[in-house]
Amino acid sequence: MTMLAPAQLIDGVVRTLLESVLPGVTTRFARGQLYAAVEVLRNLRDRVDPRAELLDAESSSAVAALERVAAALPADAAAKVRAALAGAPAGPPSERATAVRAALTSTLGLIDALPADAADRARAPILEHLAAQAFRDLAVLKPSLLTEISKG
Repeated sequence: MTMLAPAQLIDGVVRTLLESVLPGVTTRFARGQLYAAVEVLRNLRDRVDPRAELLDAESSSAVAALERVAAALPADAAAKVRAALAGAPAGPPSERATAVRAALTSTLGLIDALPADAADRARAPILEHLAAQAFRDLAVLKPSLLTEISKG
């Protein structure tokens, strides 16, 4: 028996709900509830089983930001950032992303010890990465079924 990935299981449940269950649901309220369940499942799909390409994009962006930060830090702090990056595994993507996130967090602690003007310059690449990451995170959200939910 072949094990399906969580994303495949969720896709199958969504397909069954829309193709087999929905035609038999007759009340507006129940149809709205079914569409709400489908929306939750679709948005949960990529969070349950994160796609490798999304994690790779996050890691690459964070590494580039941390390299820029290291260039703006005093030598001892820069060495700590570079050591954290060197310690991040090459894969699997989820483990690399976790290690790079930890490096971001520890780097923010190093930045907090700097004078305000130096801290602002060093923090800027991380803020740019986080802004880009917010857009990457939003990009995986599926189109809303709120119209169908409200109609029932």
